Amino acid sequence: MPSFTKISAILLRLIELTFITIILALSGALIEQQFRGGTPTRVNFSIFAAVFATLSLLLYLIPASIFSKIDNPIASTVLDGLNCVFLLSAGIAMAAQLGGRSCGNKEFLLNNGITNGGGYFSPAKRCHEANAMTAFHWFAFAAFLGSFAISAYGIRGMTTRSGNGGSRKPMSQV
Repeated sequence: MPSFTKISAILLRLIELTFITIILALSGALIEQQFRGGTPTRVNFSIFAAVFATLSLLLYLIPASIFSKIDNPIASTVLDGLNCVFLLSAGIAMAAQLGGRSCGNKEFLLNNGITNGGGYFSPAKRCHEANAMTAFHWFAFAAFLGSFAISAYGIRGMTTRSGNGGSRKPMSQV
């Protein structure tokens, strides 16, 4: 029977994948709605953070959570740490650009680089999508922070091995 830590790690990975999928969908919608001009850099960084998290989850973190033979706590901790940093940065950047203002404020909608969309016909819709994406950045960051803690706890449980591949014998057995 799997341990509580393993089950919680797998569930946390699935929650992370769900949040990241939502972030990808919302940032993709913001990019597609860009009527003219370039996509705002904060949206581009958000999609980078989401793609990095998706690749790390699908290529290593989820398989390593399921199959313990390929699990390396150091690699998991490093990937979880990088995902925490990228998602925290994206969440802060989006929140700073949006400023927590109301999506009903017409002046804000037309003067903000994320919400106006280069002349998109519904800046209020873009504002709601950008705010939702920002919230899911924070949710995903919290989930990856939990995984980081579990992975770091796994490093503590690693045993030291001698150069010949076996464990060291105590001095009384020498």
